[in-house]
Amino acid sequence: MTRIPMMKTYLVALPGGALFKILGIPIPWILGPIVFVVIAKYCSSLESDTSPIAKSMAFVLLGIQIGLSFTAQTFALIVPYILPYTVLTILMIGFSLIAGLYISKFANIDKMTALVGSSPGGLSAMIAVSDALKGNSALVTIFHTLRLVSVLFIIPFFATHWVSSSSPDGGAGELINTEDGSLWTIPLYVIFALIGWKIRDIVPASLVIVPMLSIGILQSSGAPFYPLPEVLFILAQLIIGAYLGHTVSLREIILSGKTCLYFFILALFTIGLGIGLSFLLSWWTAMNLTTAVLSLAPGGLVEMSITAEQTGGEPAIVSSLQTIRLLIIVLILPFVFKNAYKR
Repeated sequence: MTRIPMMKTYLVALPGGALFKILGIPIPWILGPIVFVVIAKYCSSLESDTSPIAKSMAFVLLGIQIGLSFTAQTFALIVPYILPYTVLTILMIGFSLIAGLYISKFANIDKMTALVGSSPGGLSAMIAVSDALKGNSALVTIFHTLRLVSVLFIIPFFATHWVSSSSPDGGAGELINTEDGSLWTIPLYVIFALIGWKIRDIVPASLVIVPMLSIGILQSSGAPFYPLPEVLFILAQLIIGAYLGHTVSLREIILSGKTCLYFFILALFTIGLGIGLSFLLSWWTAMNLTTAVLSLAPGGLVEMSITAEQTGGEPAIVSSLQTIRLLIIVLILPFVFKNAYKR
């Protein structure tokens, strides 16, 4: 029964990606499907659905795509950025949580829901934390969806039209290795995907991170990987865009009323704070400004890495630093929330 809604969802998503590509909009194969699916659900009787298997395969492909951008110099380049980036990331998280606590007073929601909903972390991880700490998971889902969609529509446009044109050339901007590599590396893609699938409940975003880091480490050590056809990466972006469009409900957002408005303002504040801190990071470390903006964007590891490829940033550095941010949020914040819950 779910096959027909699933097929309709992907058929709606496809022209959205194509149109956004023609219009020259950043990350078109993600943003186009989101817009078309969300509008179709709101304006018609479309009951959207997506394939969990296709979504998992898409994440693996995008992890491979990002991993192929790593070079022998990538890890050496990242080291000087780790401390400044970590300090600024913790600062951004702290400000977001404080703002969330203030919102809880005005929006008449419990503090735990406000804390979990205001943290700039991954959607699935924050929902799990909310469930464990007895927060309002439905509201947390809406809040994080608002933040993610805001990031996807604001940061790529900002990086494309405001930063990349004035930013000095950051060097590597290619996501796909130009060497032919060897066919024997293709089974490695499958092995990394299986490992990511096996530990998906233990490691956050493992379907992206395991292929990305495994391929990145091997390729930076001199192993030439076989470049997959670009059409596969476009298809992966289309699938992710359709999935995100499926998860966004305009009706639920509208029904949330003022509470949703407060958290939308918080999302804009967090994005603005991230942009402001990115200028500080660029000044502190001499990092390419485009790379700094995309590294500190509050969400969207895959989407920000792809945007880096399109705007002259460093996709390998963006993905590595975004992974650090994700791990900080997933490993530290639940501990903080649990202590706050006990008190």
